[in-house]
Amino acid sequence: MHDSLDLSTSTPWPAEAIPKHWIESLFKKMAFTYGTKLADQWRGTDTAGVKQHWALELGALTNAQLCAGVAALNTRPWPPTLPEFIAMCRPPVDPIVAFHEAAEQGARRDRGEPDTWSTPAIYWAWVRVGRREVATQPYAVLRTRWEAALIAELGKAEIEQVPAPAPQLPAPGKSATAPAKARELLARMKLKDQNTKPEGDGRKWARDVLARGDAASIHCVKIAQQALGMR
Repeated sequence: MHDSLDLSTSTPWPAEAIPKHWIESLFKKMAFTYGTKLADQWRGTDTAGVKQHWALELGALTNAQLCAGVAALNTRPWPPTLPEFIAMCRPPVDPIVAFHEAAEQGARRDRGEPDTWSTPAIYWAWVRVGRREVATQPYAVLRTRWEAALIAELGKAEIEQVPAPAPQLPAPGKSATAPAKARELLARMKLKDQNTKPEGDGRKWARDVLARGDAASIHCVKIAQQALGMR
């Protein structure tokens, strides 16, 4: 039995647990935040075993969820138990608030403006329901689909991070997209494709342009078609 919060070095660290240094940092922050309240809470317990148990149970959370739990420590007057800390890592998401966030941030992304998502789950729910639907349909119409998509994303053990926005192509007919500018833009897309996807035929960028449909200029479409042997 140990009264201190020092982590024992004699116990092997489970491979499926979150890193040992992360738990050490978490308990150090709680010690600085709560002082003797934390020491009193764990007095008479095997604190090395407690930390290892926390590390195992927190292994199912994402990095974003763990960071949310740490940030929430500043709002609590007493140190949390393990179930309380897990709940802090997974704060409830109001589906209506999340829907309006998706509509706003999705519109910003579609306009090529910086977008900020409070959790990647809302972004992927937006993708799952459909960006056009979220932009044009009210919450009352999409409520069932939206809540199902959001619950499915929030229930994942590991939620993929929000990807970087795709390069914006000017609308058809805009004078800003001259043939030379179109070639420059597509060259950047091709280089990015080659750097990130070395496998395949190296023409994913061209297929992406054609998949954009009306969003691509006529110059971009012609160059993409030539690259795919369609012209």
